[in-house]
Amino acid sequence: MRTRRRDLAAAVVAVLAAVALAPSPAGAATTGVECTYYLSQWRGGFMADILMVNNGPAIDGWTVRWSFAHPTQIGATWNAALTQTPDGVATAVNASWNAVLPTGRSLVFGWSGVAAATEIPTDITVNGVPC
Repeated sequence: MRTRRRDLAAAVVAVLAAVALAPSPAGAATTGVECTYYLSQWRGGFMADILMVNNGPAIDGWTVRWSFAHPTQIGATWNAALTQTPDGVATAVNASWNAVLPTGRSLVFGWSGVAAATEIPTDITVNGVPC
């Protein structure tokens, strides 16, 4: 009986070790993040916010990317550091105080901009994973 319990215990430990060591899929750190892009426009300018809701594992450090369809000059920003490449790719990086986004929590960041036209982007990613 003792040998049987020992064999069973060894089998359980082996299964648990295999599960713990199994590789996680790429992008698993941001699986379950939902993004909503809020846009308020006026002639020649706009204000936008991105709301991120984390329905997956906690995230420690985030980078959000998207493309502006039209030439855009970024103005004031809040709750993130925002940069833009000459071809219109925008990158927002967390501030030091909002780097961690726990499971079940949300955060918002935003900016103002100057552009002849703007629209809601369709290519938003969080840490490289479509949102």
